[in-house]
Amino acid sequence: MNKNETLNLINKCVRDLNGYHLEPRNVPIKLNQNENPFDWPVAIKEEIAKFCIERPWNRYPAFIPAELKELLAKHVGLESSNVIAGNGSNEMLSVLMMSLVHEGSKVIICEPTFTVYRLLSTGKGAECISVNLTNDLEFNIPELIKTLATNPEALVILCTPNNPTGASLDESEIRSILDIHRGFILIDQAYIEFGGYDAIPLLKEYPNLIITRTFSKAFAGAGLRIGYLLGNSDVIAQINKIKLPYNINFLTEHIAGTLLKNYSLQQETIQTLIAERDSMFSFLKQMPFDKVYPSMANFICIRCSAKKELLSYLQENGILVRDVSSYPKLENCFRLSIGTPYENEQFKLIVKNFFGIN
Repeated sequence: MNKNETLNLINKCVRDLNGYHLEPRNVPIKLNQNENPFDWPVAIKEEIAKFCIERPWNRYPAFIPAELKELLAKHVGLESSNVIAGNGSNEMLSVLMMSLVHEGSKVIICEPTFTVYRLLSTGKGAECISVNLTNDLEFNIPELIKTLATNPEALVILCTPNNPTGASLDESEIRSILDIHRGFILIDQAYIEFGGYDAIPLLKEYPNLIITRTFSKAFAGAGLRIGYLLGNSDVIAQINKIKLPYNINFLTEHIAGTLLKNYSLQQETIQTLIAERDSMFSFLKQMPFDKVYPSMANFICIRCSAKKELLSYLQENGILVRDVSSYPKLENCFRLSIGTPYENEQFKLIVKNFFGIN
């Protein structure tokens, strides 16, 4: 058997995909991955280091991370039976797809949005139906509702606040979708701590609602890789059957629990990032960009006809942002993650220099 014959044994829907990829680049200021730029307090790191020394590494973690589930449930105001924890919210998305999607299924997404939704849906053989955002990059609710009417059992995925645009759905908009749709609705709220409507109270009213969250953004745990999924307890019990055993290692479980117990320490940095985002938005509006889009997340989407030249100039000066111009409706756009006050001031200085503004 030759190589081509071997590759043909791989599912065609997978072979046809363009993989999710990010070019590694080393620069002093990284504003391209929506990371929280503030590291954890030393006291937390020291407590974790002590645990690493004392805990036997040759033993499996708990089969069910009961304590972590209890802490997560308390954090969001639910019961532990409403929670699944996993290796980043991306694993939770994958588990959800295995539970709800099969060949011939339909998955509705509002684009531009997080590309992994289409990647996972297509990889499962589903038909991915796109509802474009408006020209102002807001959710197009009338068009979405029209699409739901002809696809009553489709899985709907809504990222709010949306990555990479920052747009957010309010309570009435989410309810207008939940009230008419009979299929499952996934709301990805990876950035909810920075703004937008928190949809968790709706879980008690709508058994077809599922919410995913992450430690990667507000919790400053991008390197930790932990996320969680919330839903009706009966639905969670079914989805939990397909989750891999021991999907969270004992160190990740302990660190996540420690972060939850010390969440008050994170709140100050979250408020700092919100203030920095609003300040950055005001600055960007004064610059000669084509469009600066309002955001409820820790990033801002910007349209610039000189995008290629600006991104090159930024990189030459040690600043990396994310080129999102290949996304639908985002021609000449880039996404700017909010950094530390120092990093943000450096970005502002370089941008003013680029445009020749004193």
